[in-house]
Amino acid sequence: MYLVDEENLIIHDMSFIQYECKVKDIPEDKRRKVYTLDQVKRMIDSSHMPQYNGCRFCMSEYHLFDMQSIFKQT
Repeated sequence: MYLVDEENLIIHDMSFIQYECKVKDIPEDKRRKVYTLDQVKRMIDSSHMPQYNGCRFCMSEYHLFDMQSIFKQT
């Protein structure tokens, strides 16, 4: 089972949850359950709106890092 954080658009794998995921900090009304990996892959796909991302701790193989953000000046 996968847990979708609708507030931050992050998907967590509940079978491999880590302390750093902070799943307990996700508000109850912003949680959604997804049961298949196929649906998770479609949600992470670049053509899906809104664009979801895999958690970098529990779903690192589906975490997309924007390399351009390294060079942005704030």
